[in-house]
Amino acid sequence: MPGKILGLDISEETVTAVQVKSGLNRHEVTACAQVMIEDGVDEALKSLFQQMDPKSDTYLLSIPGSRVSYRNLQMPFKDPKKIRQTLSFEIETMVPFPIEDLLVDFAVLDRADHSDILTAYVNKSLVSEYLQHLEPYGIDPEVLEIRGVPTLLWLIKQEGTPENGLLVDIGGKKSTMILYAKGRVALMRTFSSNALRPATQDKMPAPEQIESSLETLCTTVRNTVHAYSCQNNVETPLERVFFTGRWALYPDTGSLLERFLEVPSEPVNVSRDKRVRMSADIYGEWKPALMDHALALTLREDRRVRGFNFRKGEFEVKKQILGSMKELRKAATIVFAVLVFLAFDFGVDYTLLKKRHDVLDQKVNEVFRKTFPDVTRIVDPLQQMKVRINELKKSALMTPGLKADERVVDLIKDISERVPMDLDVHVNRMVIDPDTVQISGDTDTFNTVDSLKGRLEPSSYFTTVTITSANLDRKGNRVEFDLKLQRRK
Repeated sequence: MPGKILGLDISEETVTAVQVKSGLNRHEVTACAQVMIEDGVDEALKSLFQQMDPKSDTYLLSIPGSRVSYRNLQMPFKDPKKIRQTLSFEIETMVPFPIEDLLVDFAVLDRADHSDILTAYVNKSLVSEYLQHLEPYGIDPEVLEIRGVPTLLWLIKQEGTPENGLLVDIGGKKSTMILYAKGRVALMRTFSSNALRPATQDKMPAPEQIESSLETLCTTVRNTVHAYSCQNNVETPLERVFFTGRWALYPDTGSLLERFLEVPSEPVNVSRDKRVRMSADIYGEWKPALMDHALALTLREDRRVRGFNFRKGEFEVKKQILGSMKELRKAATIVFAVLVFLAFDFGVDYTLLKKRHDVLDQKVNEVFRKTFPDVTRIVDPLQQMKVRINELKKSALMTPGLKADERVVDLIKDISERVPMDLDVHVNRMVIDPDTVQISGDTDTFNTVDSLKGRLEPSSYFTTVTITSANLDRKGNRVEFDLKLQRRK
C-alpha cells in the first residue's frame, strides 16, 4: 500500500489516528493524535481532525473488541471458501439475532481432518454507524478490523516472539485479552475494568487499588484460558504476556502481571519496528501504549488473510473499474517507466548482439581466407566452405582414372587388414596412382619383408607384389624396404 496511510483506532475511551507515508519497505510517521471520547464519537473525531489533516490515500479502521462477539468452532472443511459459505448457517442457532443482521468473519487456527476456527461477528447497524461517523471527512476505510488484532499479528512476526502467548490491552473501561497459539489468533475476550478508572497520569488510583484490580483481571484471564483449554481439549501454555493500553503507562504493571500470571511479561512497542521512522518532534510526543494499535493497523501488510475485516457484503468497498484519475496517472507513469526501461534494455541487447555478430563474421572470414587462400571473392563463407570441403572429400576418396566404385579408402582398408598388428612394420610413405601402389618403410628382419609381400599378394586389388629393394639402414638395426603393388585394371 504505497502512499499515505491513515490508521484510525477507536476504543471505548479514545480515538487515535496515526498517519504514515509508506514507501519501499519504509514507513515514516508523518502525524499522530489522540482524543478522549467524552461527548460521543462525532465530537471526538471533530477534535481529532482539528489536530491533524486526515487526508490520505488509504484508510484503515479498527473498532473496539467489546462491540464484537466471538465463537470458537470446528468445521469439517479445510478450504476457506467452503468455510465462508457455510459459516453463517453454523452460527445461526448460536446467536440471539437474525443472521441477516450480522457480518461474520473468521480466522483459521488449525487444519487437520477439520478446521478449528475463531469466528467473529458484529451487527451491521454498528458497522453502518462507524462508517457514517467518518463519511463527513471523506474517509471510506478499506479495512474494518478488530482493535488489537493487527498489533498481535505484528508481534507474531517479530524475531524472538514465542509461539504461544497472550496480548492484554488494559484500558480504563474495558480490557481485552487475545490468546494466540502456534502463531495464530486463538481466543478473544473483553472484560470490564472500571475499577482502574480514571486512568490518567495526573489522577491515579491508589497503588492498593491498582494491585487489586490487576489481580482480579489476571484471575479472569487465567480462568478464561483454562476454560478454553478444557473446552477444546488442547494445551495452551503461556510463554509470554505482552501488555499495552492506558494502564501500560503505570510503571509497576509489568511486574504485577508477572506475579499474578506467573509468566514473563513485556510491554508492546510497535514503533521499534526497523521499518518505522519518525521525526524528533513526533518521537517526543509518542506514547506506544496509547498509539501502537493505530500504528500496527498501518503496517497491516496483507488486508485479506489472518486478521478480520467486516467490510463485507453490502459494506464491501466498491472500487471503480479504472480507479481514480490520480491512480490512473500513477499507473500510467509506472507503465511508461517500465516501457522506457524495457526499450533501453532491448536497445542495449541489440547493440551488444550486433557487435558480437560483426566480430564473429570477421573471424569466420579470416579463417576462410587462411584455409582457402585461392578464393578471392567471399559472399557466403559458410556455404562456400561447405562446397570446398565436399570437393576435398571427393578428391581424397576418389582417384582420377578409376571407376566410381573403386575408392582409395577401400584399397587402404584392404592393405591394413592384411598386415597384422603383431607384425613389426612401420610405413613411411605410400604413393597411390591409377596403375600401382608404392609402399616404403622399415621392419625388423628380411623375413618380415617376405612375410609382408606374401600377405599382400592374395588381395583382389593387385595382380603382383614386387620387392623392389630391401637393405639394412645405416645403423644396421632395421631393414628398409620398398614394395611395388600392381593394381588390377
